[in-house]
Amino acid sequence: MRKLILMFCCFSFFNCFFNNENGSVDPVFSRYDPIFLSTAEFENSIEIQDKKEVTEASKIYIINNFIFINDKRTGFHIFDNSDTSNPIKKKFLKAPGATDIAIRNNVLYINQATDLVVLTFDFNTLTTVVSKRLKNVFPELQSPDGEWFYEEGKVVVNWTQK
Repeated sequence: MRKLILMFCCFSFFNCFFNNENGSVDPVFSRYDPIFLSTAEFENSIEIQDKKEVTEASKIYIINNFIFINDKRTGFHIFDNSDTSNPIKKKFLKAPGATDIAIRNNVLYINQATDLVVLTFDFNTLTTVVSKRLKNVFPELQSPDGEWFYEEGKVVVNWTQK
């Protein structure tokens, strides 16, 4: 009887996912929808932009007179911290899917969704160049409620609540 119950439980997990019309697998129970970029868009998405408002602050990194604040899965706000009593927001480093950064000298290491991206950063002009991209170093981004979603030729960079 135990074997029968165990077999029933195992087979019931097969019904947790289903294929939709384009062949991708949809999470049945997720309360979130994935935000995708095509692989080409994703690999060319890093750029310096004008400053913008922080929407979901995450990790903070300080180097020299600069503060980098991660805006979860969108990029990094760059502040000039020369006057520690009055940090000045300067630029935004757009990096969809990014959640963390490490900096050594003038090299930024960003985990951008599934990739580790190496950037050369000029602290004087606040400009950057992608030096190297190591693909699929990190696992796909998981939704906040623990679900996974995959679509061929695309990368999940964020999630929105349904």
